[in-house]
Amino acid sequence: MWTLFKFVNLMYLLLSSFIWFSFGLPRNYISIFASMVMIVCFAVGNFPAKITSRAIGVALATVIYSLYCTFIIDVNYGIITFTSFIPAVLLFTLDKDPQEDLLEYVTKWFSIVMMVSLFFFFVHMVVDLPHFPWLPNEISGSYDSFDNYYFFLKTNMYLSENAGVYRFGGPFLEPGHQSMICCLLLFANRFRMRRQPLMWILLVSILLSFSLAGYLTLAIGWAFISIRNIYSMLGVVTVLAGSWLFVGVIWNDGDNPVNKLIFERLEYDEQKGIKGNNRTLRHTDHFYKECMKDGTAVLGVRTQKADALKIRGAGYKIFILKYGIIGTVLVGLLYLIMIPGGVNRRYAVSFFVLMALIFMQRAYPSWYSWLLPYVLGLGIMRHSSLYASHDDEEDENEDEDVEAKGQESLPEEEDSSIHASNDSHELLSLPDESRQR
Repeated sequence: MWTLFKFVNLMYLLLSSFIWFSFGLPRNYISIFASMVMIVCFAVGNFPAKITSRAIGVALATVIYSLYCTFIIDVNYGIITFTSFIPAVLLFTLDKDPQEDLLEYVTKWFSIVMMVSLFFFFVHMVVDLPHFPWLPNEISGSYDSFDNYYFFLKTNMYLSENAGVYRFGGPFLEPGHQSMICCLLLFANRFRMRRQPLMWILLVSILLSFSLAGYLTLAIGWAFISIRNIYSMLGVVTVLAGSWLFVGVIWNDGDNPVNKLIFERLEYDEQKGIKGNNRTLRHTDHFYKECMKDGTAVLGVRTQKADALKIRGAGYKIFILKYGIIGTVLVGLLYLIMIPGGVNRRYAVSFFVLMALIFMQRAYPSWYSWLLPYVLGLGIMRHSSLYASHDDEEDENEDEDVEAKGQESLPEEEDSSIHASNDSHELLSLPDESRQR
């Protein structure tokens, strides 16, 4: 059952992120099916888990947010929202060891998917591979035509003519989608490349996506993890400044894809802040300002009206227009409540801030590719040091085992008193036994 549970988690992460073979599936029912299968696995598999007061709080916050979505949209959407977060609630209740095992499984197989995709992406540059064009009607209205090479998509709208490159998106609809998932998985694993060498594939995928948001998320996340003191801060600044100098000046005098698609888009712009701020259209920005002035943004204009008004784009403005300021606050509180007790405080704050920054430019808080890395990454950091190596963690576990064995080898007269009270405390010992299983 545990193997099935891990596989369903991996598939749900892929399907929620618009992998190409999900286009023809009834997307509104994917979350319902995934939740049902995971609940059955939990019920039959007897996984080591614990229902804490914080887990109950996460469940209640999910219900409140789902009821709000029901109120502002409809019952069907409320059910879909509820079932989208149910798997995250289940992950939250898992013990630390199965959480770590699940994160390693998803990271490994997602990296393998991206490795295969990268392989065929490079091969198609020298060999004409078979492909076919296909997009559902509801997607083709927003995207240009593309070629589906089965293992990756080559979308014409992501051909940068001035840089002369296709942005790599893997098997997903947008390069920004895959770079976002890769960044979250890297941060959830705390960039421990030595422990999981396949994660280098995630880094390469981000770099070839030429996604400004992906590059910024990668840099900020890496800085959060790497900065320990003033010396490490100087090291991070040196690496980032050196990268800027190499790309902007040394590498072909700045005439290269990274400089044109990333660094030049960071230049100041009076209207947009930076040149690369293209998450919304001009009429959407104007409509957003009007809604903030007249109070419409409190509850939003609902998704149906937003579609009718041709509100296009991504990021926090679109989310507020569709779900309102109240909806934005509720989903933010839900993510805050999902921070477990005893977690490393600095890591928890850094992860939440990183999610908030991603939300600013790509607001998909109900996607499982957000929820799984967030819940598992925080869960495995309970009572752990941010900078402890894997060997250190194993040493800590060995010390705990030695301590437990020492307690078992008590004198006989003390053992008899313990055995005499076993019946009265049987219920209290069940969670420990389930964790050992």
